[in-house]
Amino acid sequence: MSDRDTHRKATIHRLVKKGGLRARIDAKCCECIYDPYEAGTWRKQVENCTSLTCPLYDVRPVSEYQ
Repeated sequence: MSDRDTHRKATIHRLVKKGGLRARIDAKCCECIYDPYEAGTWRKQVENCTSLTCPLYDVRPVSEYQ
């Protein structure tokens, strides 16, 4: 397993540990789009998601200021 995969899995695991539906949505979005070697945090990368057909698109984590 590469460092990239290890870091990504650790981030997903940390999100799921929080419990609840919000944590699972965050984790799924992170699993789908997050790349620790790309610019921005997992949340920023998810905010920039352009997959309009994704069933989670409307509930993906975004900042208030977007």
